[in-house]
Amino acid sequence: MIVFSLVFIVGSFLASLDGQLMVSIGTSLIAGAFLSILTLWIDQIRNAEQIRMAALIKTGLHTAHKRRNLPEYDSLVAVAKSIDVAGYTLKSFSEQNEDHFRSRVKSGNPIVVRILLVDPTTEAARAMEESEGLKPGTYSSLCESVTRKLGNIDGVSIRLLSSPLSMMVYRVDNFLYTGPFPTSGKSSTAFTLKIEKGGWLFDHQAKEFEGLWNKANID
Repeated sequence: MIVFSLVFIVGSFLASLDGQLMVSIGTSLIAGAFLSILTLWIDQIRNAEQIRMAALIKTGLHTAHKRRNLPEYDSLVAVAKSIDVAGYTLKSFSEQNEDHFRSRVKSGNPIVVRILLVDPTTEAARAMEESEGLKPGTYSSLCESVTRKLGNIDGVSIRLLSSPLSMMVYRVDNFLYTGPFPTSGKSSTAFTLKIEKGGWLFDHQAKEFEGLWNKANID
């Protein structure tokens, strides 16, 4: 960078002198120095982007979504071998997947599903229920519905968590979706991160689910 700057200065000096030759040489030096500096800047920007990209790849982050319920879930669940999911009610999960879980059992290829629900009788569940603007008892009804619909399906296990759940976890084989529960408003509108297996963020969230699962009560 210093060399290019000196060339630029010399070129500017020569261009200021009288005489066509000096002006021509000075102009050429200025153009060359400017092009070299610009090329160096572009290379530095590219290198910085490559470093950021490498760091991003290590996390396993695939994409970010502005909402919770994504159309792509269906295609993943259709061919899934195992699923882990943690939430407060999982109403949509139950409604969208009950028939598929049952059909997989009938075909002799059940999905191993672990469902972790926050106990609706806990203070954490009542606070979340209130923040979503729902009537008292709504969470209890929804949790009972999930247990009734999915609890008797082969391969499906359900446990209740007595502590608060700060983030949703939804793993389908090698992809994991996660995101925070909002302190106010509908959780369905919260952002969601899609993480691929192989990154440290996938391992972190999968381990988090495992820890919660192990300390949860069997329904």
